[in-house]
Amino acid sequence: MDTSRTVYAVDAPNPASDVAGETAAALAAASMAFRSSDPGYSDTLLRNAAKAFQFADTYRGAYSDNADVRSGVCPYYCDFDGYQVINSLGIAFFPFRCNGL
Repeated sequence: MDTSRTVYAVDAPNPASDVAGETAAALAAASMAFRSSDPGYSDTLLRNAAKAFQFADTYRGAYSDNADVRSGVCPYYCDFDGYQVINSLGIAFFPFRCNGL
């Protein structure tokens, strides 16, 4: 890959509900995958999924709306559908994981 791999921070003053919501969904899904083989790690993943989702819900906005990162992330990672779509993915995983399904 010849594209630069710049790292950008996601923090309170810079909304990134789309990125945080996707991260929450991935962590919750991984928690389900590790539940039987490593329950401690599964619990850690779920706790961090909850933190990521809380960030997504508290600091609402698209990652690509941040002027500091927009030129570096678009057109590869721009939020065209609205960060609410990604947050729905995170929400979808929590009831299943939290109920042990």
